[in-house]
Amino acid sequence: MRRVAQEATLLITVVLLALVVWFVIADTENREIETRLGFSLQVEVRELGTDLVVAGEPLPVTVTVVGREADVESARPEHFLASISLRNRPAGRHSLPVRVEALEGDVRVRAVQPETAVVILQETVEREVPVIAEPSNLPPLGFSVGTPEVKPDTAIVSGIASEVEAVDSVVARLDLGGATVTVERDVTLEARTAAGGTVAQVVINPRFAQVRVPIDQEVFRRTASILPDVIGTPAEGYRVRTVRATPATVDVLVSVDVLDDEVEVLTQTVDVSGRDNDVVMQAELVFADGAAPAGDSATSVRVLVVIEPVITSVQLPIAVELTDLGEGLEIPFASPLTAQVTLRGPVALISELEGPLGPIRVNLGSYAAGRHQIDLRWNPPQGIELVDLSPEQMIVTLSPIPQPEPTEPEPDEPEANSDSEADAGEEESEDDNRE
Repeated sequence: MRRVAQEATLLITVVLLALVVWFVIADTENREIETRLGFSLQVEVRELGTDLVVAGEPLPVTVTVVGREADVESARPEHFLASISLRNRPAGRHSLPVRVEALEGDVRVRAVQPETAVVILQETVEREVPVIAEPSNLPPLGFSVGTPEVKPDTAIVSGIASEVEAVDSVVARLDLGGATVTVERDVTLEARTAAGGTVAQVVINPRFAQVRVPIDQEVFRRTASILPDVIGTPAEGYRVRTVRATPATVDVLVSVDVLDDEVEVLTQTVDVSGRDNDVVMQAELVFADGAAPAGDSATSVRVLVVIEPVITSVQLPIAVELTDLGEGLEIPFASPLTAQVTLRGPVALISELEGPLGPIRVNLGSYAAGRHQIDLRWNPPQGIELVDLSPEQMIVTLSPIPQPEPTEPEPDEPEANSDSEADAGEEESEDDNRE
């Protein structure tokens, strides 16, 4: 029984702790804050009377709200509506309270700053002005534009007196888009001042006008390819790689009898004789019979002739030279002592390679006795590419120079005889003394 009581006490303690934690979390999540939103709201004008317009838009307002922290942080301008009511308000200056409603989210509006908005109401006036057709982006040369026709030829503009008085006419602006046939289209009207400025704060009635612009064809416009007239031969060892005209085409006017023919336009002569570099020049166009330049087309083009060296490849032998052999060493074996290089480059440079090529020098100063595999390196002359070096390595064996073995000296016979004679002389001297 005692154990059961302990377990029951422990269970109750755990449940109480869980409830405490839940209440703390719930209190944190449901905690309300009051703050000013970090954005402003545009004030909407409502219930505007007929024949009245707002001369100046009311200033935006800022809002202080109360709500849960999560709801306040997620608030956006589209979640609110700020408005003023102009019901039964006559023309003049009015200071009206701003009302802000929360459209979304569980937040409450506590304060609005400023609390009122000032609007100026003016009575609308009307005025009849002419409708003028204004074609733009005219057709290409060879097509003529007739007198535009517009219906209706007048329109009524209404709005604030100062704006209406500034309107001189309404314009039906028609973009012909390079059309080559008569264009007929409904066009939106725009109010303009006498100086050509746009008046936006007026109402135009009707809003659209029907405009017809006759377009008559006089000649046929064609696009012709431009062919640079290049003559001459570049310097020996060089060739013409590409020829390009910029622009590559030009618009021309042609008559009906050559309409279906291929039209090409040449340039003045471009001479590349003896050249070893690119030729760039501004060349005049030469139009053949039956074609004439369009009035807005260029009469000269930029011609680029790219001249490049003729590239060739050659295989040549090259000697391998061993240098700076260490002291006391000799080379009993080295292979190979010649190599072969494959070179690639301009013909003019390849042809200048006269006589044997400079050798591949291998410095053996840092090598000790033994068998060594050495990488071969060789730098080609400037402007020539080394495609291949064969072989890329050579085997060199270095050995110590053999030293002669030491030998014992042989007896010197004449010196031995002298010693004997000396001994004999001593014996004779001794005999004489005895006597």
